[in-house]
Amino acid sequence: MRSLKHLAAGVSLLLAGQTLAHATTYPVTVTDVANRQVEIAHEPKRIVLQDGRDLFTLALLDREDPFQRIVAWNNIIKRSDANTWNVFANRWPQSANKATDMQFGDEGDLNLEAVVAARPDLLVFQTRARASLENAGVAKKLAALNIPVVFVDSDLDPVVNSQKTVALLGKVLNRENEAKAYLDFYQNRLAKIDGITQQHSKKPVVFVEAKAGQGGPSACCFTHGDVYWGKLVQAAGGVNLGSQLVPGATGEVTLETLLGKQPDVYVMTGTQFSGNTSVAPPFGFGERVQRSAVDRALSLLQKRPGFAQLQASQNGRVYGIYHQFYASSWNILALEYLSQSFYPDAAHQLDTTASLNTLFGLTGLKAVPAVLYAPAPANQ
Repeated sequence: MRSLKHLAAGVSLLLAGQTLAHATTYPVTVTDVANRQVEIAHEPKRIVLQDGRDLFTLALLDREDPFQRIVAWNNIIKRSDANTWNVFANRWPQSANKATDMQFGDEGDLNLEAVVAARPDLLVFQTRARASLENAGVAKKLAALNIPVVFVDSDLDPVVNSQKTVALLGKVLNRENEAKAYLDFYQNRLAKIDGITQQHSKKPVVFVEAKAGQGGPSACCFTHGDVYWGKLVQAAGGVNLGSQLVPGATGEVTLETLLGKQPDVYVMTGTQFSGNTSVAPPFGFGERVQRSAVDRALSLLQKRPGFAQLQASQNGRVYGIYHQFYASSWNILALEYLSQSFYPDAAHQLDTTASLNTLFGLTGLKAVPAVLYAPAPANQ
């Protein structure tokens, strides 16, 4: 596997022509993350977002108001992460709820007539939705209407493609200076993480229980394969056990299987999921996020039958982390937290508080309280 240093260098070369600090001249032809050539006739003012978590990227680019261009979208943040949504909505109360929430399917299902009625001049879709868009003939119809579509990615290959996505949208939206500022920050932090990994010859085996506790206090154990959190684990210097255990992108793994494999590190992801059954650790942003509530949830989940037999639990190597990082261009924070979990002897080399404060400075958001990562309380 290539080192992260080589990976970052490759990304820099790919982005070199797109991150120069100057204004975009239209019409402009860009190469999207799906390697398609797309012509953008003028600066887009009316955008449709297939995945609402791209709001994190817009906050980096449209710092005065990331909602200003959105006319329709899938507001998954509001439905699955109320605390973080409130941070955005309170910062931009006049525009946060103006766009129509069309609740698109996660794989790209949409009502074409409703989308066209919103009069968009750009559609931004995750690459995982490409097949649905093309198989249903929607892509051809949009092309006939002269509505460009660009494909981005922040979860299938999050480290490489979230950088490409920021650079791409920076070019498309005439926000190249803002994109470059974030990419410089990102690549600087990534180089530090790579340096820590290179100091260790043995990589820890890591199991990520994604959305831990969402299905209730006894549910276990949903995980990601060689995508999503699996890719983030690899980029932070770990070996993702889920890649060996599930044949596809995601899947369920029994606790009995994990007891047989005995991962070195166990990571639970969570946020304030909706639903009465959820006991997920409520990581997120905002005044309402409390470390005490996160600790209670992590402690409860460690009390599941058999969990104490995991060596990771016995050795104090259980951690929790903010779930939305896996599908966000802000995933550099996740990489820092994961690196600290994998290599605690080198944790002092990463200042995660400074990184978070720098990130806030690169967005239009005001700095707010945040609980995004925590070692689990000792299992009593």
